[in-house]
Amino acid sequence: MRFISVVALITFALSAFAQTERGNQRFGPTSRADGTLDLAMQWSQGRAVGNGPVRFTHSPMRLEDIKSVVPYGLMIGGHVCPIDHGYFYPKQLQTGQPHFDVLTPADGFIVMVGHRTQLTGNTDRAREYDDYALTIEHSGTFYTQYDLLTSLDKSVLDQLIESVRERFARKQMGPTIQTRIAVKAGQVIGKVGGRSLDFGVVNTEVKLAGFLTPKLYGHYAWRVHIVDPFDFFDEPLKSQLLALNARKVKPFGGRIDYDVDGWLIGNWFREGSGGYPGDRNDPRGYWMGHLAFAPNHIDPTKIVVSIGDFSGRPRQFWVKGNAPDPTKIGETDGLVKYELIWGQLGSAGDRQVMRDPDVVQGTVLAQVLPRRKLKFEVFAGRTAAEVKGFTAAAKIYER
Repeated sequence: MRFISVVALITFALSAFAQTERGNQRFGPTSRADGTLDLAMQWSQGRAVGNGPVRFTHSPMRLEDIKSVVPYGLMIGGHVCPIDHGYFYPKQLQTGQPHFDVLTPADGFIVMVGHRTQLTGNTDRAREYDDYALTIEHSGTFYTQYDLLTSLDKSVLDQLIESVRERFARKQMGPTIQTRIAVKAGQVIGKVGGRSLDFGVVNTEVKLAGFLTPKLYGHYAWRVHIVDPFDFFDEPLKSQLLALNARKVKPFGGRIDYDVDGWLIGNWFREGSGGYPGDRNDPRGYWMGHLAFAPNHIDPTKIVVSIGDFSGRPRQFWVKGNAPDPTKIGETDGLVKYELIWGQLGSAGDRQVMRDPDVVQGTVLAQVLPRRKLKFEVFAGRTAAEVKGFTAAAKIYER
């Protein structure tokens, strides 16, 4: 999950820049006409210099530390909609071995620092967290996002105000910090341990066409501007990273936007559930109202049905027979049935044989309606032959 809120409670002069914990103060208009946020105001407080993309001269991790790279678009657990970042998986961390360096890909400014000590975007309630998220401004329209750092480098920590450093040391959850810390290409900004490093690239000069109603993404507005990270790495670094990338078909960085007006393919949100941000008061998770029909992030020939509420939990499935194709299901097709089976590819593209891979785990009914609506119902544990039609439990989704 990303750490976004509105702007500034505590102000502190540091190296001629204000450093704040985000609260109620506004630095300028934060909303655009289409209902999405102005990220240059939201993230950079209107202080960003220049526009346009930059070239990446350094990998987010050292090449010798990377086991594999996973592209955008994975659907797993509470990440019901295709994920807006890739993953850099480190090599096996040996007992007592120092964590791996995390690097900046280009010059810029760290403008946001988040610290997570509580569970977000996952369903494993027993898992402990103590990790960091960073947003780096490279220009007023071009940013990189990092998550799951296990620690921040001293060069970054020392530029945060004392109360923030103390909060981090106490592992106390708190608001995202807005700051402005200059960094150079290749600078070590933190460490990552045995799990993956999240990495995403945002270019607000690009607006993805496959999100039909951007305002439904609320304060996750950057999702509409996600771009392929491989497009910005200089050679030979680009080819070296592509060799580690699990996806071997274009676009190599993956894809997250699949909406096509009038067709089933893409993201859907249950009416009244709050769009992508969801209902934060629902203890089961913000993802409960999410639904996606989208290709697998590694093998896009495979259909994935990703459901926020499958018997009370988020689940992802492949489709028995890999049909019908959701890009070809529209209003005139009426009610369609999908029999759900377990997928056979892991998140990093590794082949996995699930128990009873051909056994139907349930059936869903879907009917595309006019005005970007969808009628949908889940029948867990039942085959298509056992399901005759919608019941009163069917829900309406929108996008």
